[in-house]
Amino acid sequence: MKVELSPYTPSWRTDFERHRTIIESALSGCRPTIDHIGSTSLGDIAAKPIIDILVGLTGGQTLDTAVEPMGRAGYTHIEKFNAGMPYRRFFVKLVPLREIPLPTVIGMDDVLAFGRDYNSVANIHVMMRGTHHWMRHIAFRDYLRAHPEVRQAYQALKRRIAAMDFSDPLEYNAYKEDFIATHQEIAVAWYGRLQATGKGVADADGPASGNDGRRIPD
Repeated sequence: MKVELSPYTPSWRTDFERHRTIIESALSGCRPTIDHIGSTSLGDIAAKPIIDILVGLTGGQTLDTAVEPMGRAGYTHIEKFNAGMPYRRFFVKLVPLREIPLPTVIGMDDVLAFGRDYNSVANIHVMMRGTHHWMRHIAFRDYLRAHPEVRQAYQALKRRIAAMDFSDPLEYNAYKEDFIATHQEIAVAWYGRLQATGKGVADADGPASGNDGRRIPD
């Protein structure tokens, strides 16, 4: 099985906005921040056509606050990921690949069937806003937006990996881990310097900016 990358398309931004509207309504009582992250947010590189969305909850709430309303909004909770990443609740928008009911929750004992029974068109990462794990996603995105040479190197790596055969499409992510870990550490330090000086990405490195066109969030 090969992972298919698609050329960048502006419709990814439209897809993000559609999901943001749904999530804002579902979590209206939480007043979340909602950001487009991942490769589809970078503006000019190939990616799997899956919209990654970062949802930041504020103090006084718990991550589990999001589970029931996200389910009602049509997103599947991958509960089995909670143990490995307790700082996150992960949801997907599934589309069926054959005529079977889609799961509403994928629990610890359930088998992931991406590429066989269903695929995801959106991945939603719910975290507490302002935490390190929330911030590193914002920092990595903004760093890649502001540094085209790193962004193009990331695309080249993704294309090499996509040429490989996988028994499970999730294996694709493992081959990106070293690149992401290296550049994410650099990105977090870079982001911290911008925060310390009160600059947004547009002030520091060109036209791209954080928070989908606004200044980097405080």
